[in-house]
Amino acid sequence: MLRSILSLFLGLTLAGASLAWGQPGGHEFGRGGFQDRFLQVKRNQLGPALGVNQQTVDQLLAIDARYKPLRHQLVTDMRNDMHRLQQLMRQPTPPEQEVRAVLADMKRKRLEMLNLQQRKDDEESAILTPMQQARYIMYLMSLIKEARSIKGGGGQSQPGVVRQPGVGTPGGLPVPTLRPTEIPVSRPPQ
Repeated sequence: MLRSILSLFLGLTLAGASLAWGQPGGHEFGRGGFQDRFLQVKRNQLGPALGVNQQTVDQLLAIDARYKPLRHQLVTDMRNDMHRLQQLMRQPTPPEQEVRAVLADMKRKRLEMLNLQQRKDDEESAILTPMQQARYIMYLMSLIKEARSIKGGGGQSQPGVVRQPGVGTPGGLPVPTLRPTEIPVSRPPQ
């Protein structure tokens, strides 16, 4: 259960990060860009959505602000590792030692991201009741869904696929993504 909640938080975090970092013309941090608007919406809606006072909202936003640069650096490093792995695998005979080293870095950074998210979740859990935590998860999911629809002009041509030229698989092919609403669920035959 804890692992699934942690995975959900990690997914939400990365989804929010990808929304912010996917802005055309740069990251627009601190210049009235998408990220600033996103933060202002959170600041205004979080209290009523969770049933908490402004002081608690400020604490939650401070926790998020403290972890954001760390997450950003990890995501950047992870993208660089993936790019390096792709370059290595395009070679006719990829050097096994380098591939092994890149894979080890990727695994280490994935664990580091999970640990970072766990620390953030622990800090948030210390100031929220379980009911407020559940509301927070639901709020973040709806906020990210709304932000995606606004940013993407209502949706993508293919759900669960991000198309970015030169990014992703070799040749800039689409990169599949998992969103909370698109996670396949096994159902028994009826």
